[in-house]
Amino acid sequence: MIKLIAVSLFMTLYLFFTACNNGSTPEVDKSQKDTIAKNSLPADTLQTIASLSCEIAINQLPLNIKEFISKNFEGYIMQSAAYDPLCSGGDAIDVIITKKGSATFSLIFLPDGTYVQKEEDIDLGKAPKSILEIAKTKYAGYKPAQQIELLTLADKRVQYLLDISKGNTTKEVIFNEDGSVACEH
Repeated sequence: MIKLIAVSLFMTLYLFFTACNNGSTPEVDKSQKDTIAKNSLPADTLQTIASLSCEIAINQLPLNIKEFISKNFEGYIMQSAAYDPLCSGGDAIDVIITKKGSATFSLIFLPDGTYVQKEEDIDLGKAPKSILEIAKTKYAGYKPAQQIELLTLADKRVQYLLDISKGNTTKEVIFNEDGSVACEH
């Protein structure tokens, strides 16, 4: 019985970390929950397995994140939040905010609530031509997504995030305004 619990706990942790790191959202269906219940796993393990989406309840966000959004994005509503790793590594929290008649933004924070950047989807055609040319040359054979993300960093610098793909390979590339690659993931 202890061996079963240990294996189940290991699998839970494995799924949790791989789900958070690759952006997928594994589903736990009723049959899986029933199997877990039949094997008498503790209730907190069941809750952990059921919440593998890496989403964060809005009411569970750090207070300084809520205050930052309220102060700097008046009238915007927090729609969702999730853990999302930074391109360069490290943990981050991505909060989606909306306001009727305005653009939707993703606000990125460090886990301690430090503001990192604002992300806004824009049409690929609105991206600086120099970045598109560099992407075309440096990543020959890769196809860009239809949109690019305009990133406005906390220090007001601007970067662009472009998702590109070639066959089964997908990359996320962040370009500085001058076209240099800031990060590739």
